[in-house]
Amino acid sequence: MIRIGFVKARLSGEPPERGPAFAYVCAMIVTPTLIRASLDSYVSDTTFGAYYPFILISALLLSWRSAAAVTICSAILANFLFMEPRYVIFASATDTIGTFFFVLCSLLIVAVGQTLRRAVHELEAARTREAHLNRELQHRVKNTLAVVQGLVVQTFRDIPDANSSVDKLHGRIRALADANEILRDGHWEECRLPALAVKALEPFNARGAITLFGPECSLPEESCVPLVLALHELATNAVKYGALSNAAGSVQLIWETAKGTEDGLKMEWRERGGPPVCEPTRRGLGSKLLRPQLGLSGVALSFEPVGVSCTLCLGGVRELPPAERDRSSLPPVTLYSAAQPAAACQLGLSALGGKRTLEPSAPFQ
Repeated sequence: MIRIGFVKARLSGEPPERGPAFAYVCAMIVTPTLIRASLDSYVSDTTFGAYYPFILISALLLSWRSAAAVTICSAILANFLFMEPRYVIFASATDTIGTFFFVLCSLLIVAVGQTLRRAVHELEAARTREAHLNRELQHRVKNTLAVVQGLVVQTFRDIPDANSSVDKLHGRIRALADANEILRDGHWEECRLPALAVKALEPFNARGAITLFGPECSLPEESCVPLVLALHELATNAVKYGALSNAAGSVQLIWETAKGTEDGLKMEWRERGGPPVCEPTRRGLGSKLLRPQLGLSGVALSFEPVGVSCTLCLGGVRELPPAERDRSSLPPVTLYSAAQPAAACQLGLSALGGKRTLEPSAPFQ
């Protein structure tokens, strides 16, 4: 079996040098000649058919000079061995014309193969440059966020009672850095659940009070940063005022692709066991992170006495088939389940805008 990696390396790499190139040329001439000779009694009227595949291989793997040498030598050898009258070179005008057209067609194959080889080489070089630029961009983004954090500390260090606001801003900056890190790992095209949720909530889940449940799926790029910031905001408020502020509280994060709705995903954050909740009278920056925006098609925040609940709706979601799923990177501090637990919760999701009810339960297994 031909390995794709070897073929790609040969197409994007430099042609063999003189010694190996000479061996390749000999192999590309001798192999089709032997094949043609073994089939002589069956295909006596077909002189050059066995040579065309090897001309193409020469065009893709060797330099144009080597491929042209294979073409010329194959034409002479095939004319001498297999064209009637045999063992005479260019015995008649018919032989000469047939050989000429073989050479012409083969040179056309060489030209196309060399063009393809150059295109693959240029694409590989562009991909390498892009990867280098992405790494450099990530490095600069991290440096910029570090500078911003330093500026925040320097700006507010002389202001009394600013520590709480500074800590909140530091947390949001870290969440933004985590979102960019996830995007980098996903090649700036997509991010995935549950990895994104685990990354965002891991700092708040030291005692395992947050449980996650839902299918593994990929999210579009525009949803990654808004979702990370929204989850970070919900978890921060839960630690300060909600279910994560005491030892008895817990949070369940559940998502499900909507049945009957194209590319829709509904995610529900629900707190239980915390102190009684009342709706805040003042709206700050956090409320702006928890509202519909690019990447979040719907946000519904509810301050119920038993705990805060928030429903997030996203579009452009693709549920991953089993072959693409990977949970190896999930930290052990976050429980995760992709299958319906027997007695964990009861979901009633009819469509993306439908109503879901979640009964409080033990943590998912």
